Amino acid sequence: MNSMYFDIISKYDDIIKIINSNKIDDRNCVINAQAYINSLIKHEDRLAINDNKSLSIAIWFLRCIDEPQLTSRFLIDQRDIFKNYIMKTARDEDFPDLIRNLGIPVFINGNNYKMDFSFFASYNKRISGYKYRLVYQSLDHGYINLDIETFSNIMREYIVSRLLNIYNSIDKDQAIKAMNNYINKIESMRREFKESIRKYTPSGKIRWENFPPCIKAYINEINDGGNPAHLARLTLATFLHHIGMPNDEIVKVFSGTADFDENSATYQVNHLTGKISGTEYSPPKCDTLRSNHLCFMDDDPLCRQVKHPLQYYMKKRSH
Repeated sequence: MNSMYFDIISKYDDIIKIINSNKIDDRNCVINAQAYINSLIKHEDRLAINDNKSLSIAIWFLRCIDEPQLTSRFLIDQRDIFKNYIMKTARDEDFPDLIRNLGIPVFINGNNYKMDFSFFASYNKRISGYKYRLVYQSLDHGYINLDIETFSNIMREYIVSRLLNIYNSIDKDQAIKAMNNYINKIESMRREFKESIRKYTPSGKIRWENFPPCIKAYINEINDGGNPAHLARLTLATFLHHIGMPNDEIVKVFSGTADFDENSATYQVNHLTGKISGTEYSPPKCDTLRSNHLCFMDDDPLCRQVKHPLQYYMKKRSH
């Protein structure tokens, strides 16, 4: 397993030694980190980061930039890289020993992956699909049997959580102090990122006082730079379509997602709304959203009276 995710430098005294170093290797790590962040901003092909120093510096740069959407873009990129790494190496002979040495509660025997129940339950909530719901799991002495795809998806969410915790542990003021020699570059990257997302801002303010809690939650997650699950995206896109929002405005709503690609988003929206598929998809029922941990009804009394997000909207609008 790539150990760079487990050796990230999060202490000020340690990172400052690298930032201020005159060693060629350390200077190259700073350059690589900047180039990587620029590729995130521009949605270009990512520069590969293969060492813990470059990855650490990139996180410290992001802490200074302090743009949640850009940070989320970074987390999703690293999440996918980590998953691909696992899919390629999980069957290697030394992989089980590496997992065990890292303290991850998983036993591997051939193509079978037995994961500790509590570990699984900590990282399954953001993944859609019945395979990730606890009710479908068979418990064997505190462990759950997984296939390689399910195992790699749980592990990818684990690495997102690990990276986010490291990011949040870094004091922003200390980060700015450590990166003092790069303040102009940091400001330039922040401006460029803001400009890159400004063109995708919806032309009219989204009125959501009649939206059900689930739809509000998905929009909030996007606005915070998150990356909603596939079913949440489908629900949001089809909901907005059925209440009359034009396709180009729906695409703009999704522009805040960490993995936003305008061409891909436009295609998906046009497909879901029937423009290119001939089939207009409807949002899933509330029961489906609940079973996938995508219901956010809380104490909303109206949620308890409806079985579909569109029913909520119609009832709220009629009052």
